[in-house]
Amino acid sequence: MPRRLLSLLLAPTRVWPCRAACSRCCWPPRAPCWRCGRCWPAGAWRWPRWPRGWPSGSGGRRCCCAAGPARRWGGSAGTRPRPGWPTAPSGSTRTLRLPGSGLRLHYVTRGPPGAPLVLLLHGFPQNWFCWRHLLPELSARFRVVALDLRGCGASEKPPGRDSYRLELLLGDIRDVIEALGTPAAAPRCVLVGHDWGGVLAWELASSHPQLVEKLVVMDAPHRGVMAAFSARHPSQLLRSCYLFLFQLPWLPELLLSLADFQLVRTFLTSAWTGIQDPAWRLSEQELDSYLFSLSQPGGLSPPIHYYRNLFRDTPIPREPPPPPTLLLWGSRDAFLDPRLGPAHLRWLRPSARLRLLPGASHWLPEERPRPLAKLIGEFLGGGAEEGS
Repeated sequence: MPRRLLSLLLAPTRVWPCRAACSRCCWPPRAPCWRCGRCWPAGAWRWPRWPRGWPSGSGGRRCCCAAGPARRWGGSAGTRPRPGWPTAPSGSTRTLRLPGSGLRLHYVTRGPPGAPLVLLLHGFPQNWFCWRHLLPELSARFRVVALDLRGCGASEKPPGRDSYRLELLLGDIRDVIEALGTPAAAPRCVLVGHDWGGVLAWELASSHPQLVEKLVVMDAPHRGVMAAFSARHPSQLLRSCYLFLFQLPWLPELLLSLADFQLVRTFLTSAWTGIQDPAWRLSEQELDSYLFSLSQPGGLSPPIHYYRNLFRDTPIPREPPPPPTLLLWGSRDAFLDPRLGPAHLRWLRPSARLRLLPGASHWLPEERPRPLAKLIGEFLGGGAEEGS
């Protein structure tokens, strides 16, 4: 039992029955596997299970046990097999080098090149892939761009916590709108954000309203409304307890990466926190579309740095954003109290709209893409009714 416990703690891989040879890290290096008694040479490592359609012998990385747990996310691990992202059906893949920072951001786009821009911002622990269902739904009338935020997905990942300050993240989005928005003389966009993307959308619409024609936010609180609501409803602090865990150094990375990112999988798939509709639950290959970038060298710390910079002294906008706003909320969001929706509506301007989706979880873009496309289309076309 002690050997098994050490192996789980120091080698963040799921425990699976071995196949033809030992497919787990062993502790200590060169010692036999506790399950099958066989071992690869020190430093060798193989994934214990492969999604259907992937070659069982591709990839491989340095053994985590041989170097200690810090090497797991510190930059010396090899590559997880790249998942088969369905970029062709969803849209075309491109990169944009930002003029201000010089960073290269990855995005997937679909729709007429001259059409109005709809910019989609994802949340944690996701990337552009969470918008794969909405891209074809919205691309008939708009040029839809699903962006990988700084440090996420296939976008560049500058090192260090200071590289993910709120003002830098907002600067990236501003540069993207100015580069891709229409018309070129006065670029604007319809800004759509979920989770962390929604937090950034609130901030950008308040600080740069000239860039945002309309605002759509899904299950994402405004920082000011969230602070006031949490003070009156302590239960929200329990739902958001992970925010405080993420303020610690290195421990969140260790916990999230244990057992082949089991905690991340639980967030996305469990009966309480995951997608509620069985018809839209994530497959193993869809999960790997998110875990691939997180498992890369230095791939897990950047999105956690977003949270580590959340409580810095960045001013909180007190006035509601001027652009017309549509707020979408899942009634079974495990992380954010559904009462936050009406709390935002009381704070927003009278023209704002709230739609509460009964039975929906936090992961709205993947669980309710067709209702979302209808609500967003009506909002952008001006045909939806007012109120909640």
